[in-house]
Amino acid sequence: MWYISFQGENDGDVNNILVYHDDGKSHSNPNLLPTGGTNPVLKELRGFVIADNLLYVVNAYKEYSQILLYQSVKKGGYTPATEPIFASKQNINAIVHPFDLTFDTDGNCYISSQDTNVVTAVKSANNPLPAASYLTQQYPPPDHFLAGTFVASSVGALPLAPAPSPANVLLPQGLGVNFTDSTKTKVAHSVRGVIYYNGYLYVADEPANAVKVYDGKTGEIFGQIMGSNLIAPVHLFLHGNVIYIGSTGNDSVVCYDLANGAPLGTVSPTTFIDNEVKHVSGLAVDANGCFYAAERHAKKIKQFTSTGKKVGDFITNLPDEPEFILYVPKLSSIEYRDALQPD
Repeated sequence: MWYISFQGENDGDVNNILVYHDDGKSHSNPNLLPTGGTNPVLKELRGFVIADNLLYVVNAYKEYSQILLYQSVKKGGYTPATEPIFASKQNINAIVHPFDLTFDTDGNCYISSQDTNVVTAVKSANNPLPAASYLTQQYPPPDHFLAGTFVASSVGALPLAPAPSPANVLLPQGLGVNFTDSTKTKVAHSVRGVIYYNGYLYVADEPANAVKVYDGKTGEIFGQIMGSNLIAPVHLFLHGNVIYIGSTGNDSVVCYDLANGAPLGTVSPTTFIDNEVKHVSGLAVDANGCFYAAERHAKKIKQFTSTGKKVGDFITNLPDEPEFILYVPKLSSIEYRDALQPD
């Protein structure tokens, strides 16, 4: 099965995670998440993660700015957990317009938020960890950080960041940020995808044209993946030891093999797909090792071989611009159908 989240920004857009069969055909019951009644209102869904039979979903619309929590029903569908809001800007002020999330081996959740340009570490539901020790050592009071800040912004005083403004953290430790114009009243590009792997947090710094690597305990920057064919990274995807990076600035996908450990200093990625995916967004691999990349504006998903050779279009004419995609190998059509039917 395939799960796909969508832009969801305009009237008529998709505000749910849609389900497709392994062959790319739409499911007869496509909406994965229940809506209406007392269910959470969904708007602009972005990253989502399945962990321990729980589904965590970024509900990105800036007025909501939530991570929603769903529990599995039977072997397929999901229903809101007893406490459906795992994190939100109402409880953790750093979470404004979230984009992606990831978990470490201790169960801590790391959430990237575009409008504050930070990555927030959350220990449990609406319970942020203290700010990263490296940050508090380098920027002692009267400097301060938003709740749970693990990776900080190079510019703290952003238009939609809560007051008082957090400390400015020097590049490259701090994340880059671009504005729409010289008045700096609206952020154009900021932090995007996040992945935690083998003791390090990987963060897509779109304005800096880099994937930054942070020590998973202290929050100190350890290295950067940048240069070569990487421009404006947004989506990150890990398969085995290899991290794949959507290079939106040149319609490509690059990769870096982590088999020998996290990159120390600045390293260059390897080009995996060169100028073949326009406005690249979600990335995934299926059970056979085929690689997939979503094209936002074309509303399609393309298929490639395991070595990055183009196979062709996989799903076309999507009902909205795709954001994140996920292949779920253990869910059969019968299991999904049964999960949607009441007991």
